[in-house]
Amino acid sequence: MATSNTKPLKQELAEYNDSLDACLRYRYGMTLKVFKVIKAVTQLVGAAAGIYAMHQGADPMTAFALIAIIISGPEALEYLINHTGDGS
Repeated sequence: MATSNTKPLKQELAEYNDSLDACLRYRYGMTLKVFKVIKAVTQLVGAAAGIYAMHQGADPMTAFALIAIIISGPEALEYLINHTGDGS
């Protein structure tokens, strides 16, 4: 059996979350849980607003594009916070 030098996924996720939490606390004074709640609510509201817009007659492709932008925005912000921060 070949041995692998990679970390288990659970450990990688824990390290990533710890790093993000440190950056958030250092730069913005918020915890990881607060950020995750804000992120989830933003994504949910964005998707609901896009669906509502389509229900009201908006062009579906435009609405889907806006939904994609709204949903990916917090993901991009999380990446920037964690990879440009110096929280540890």
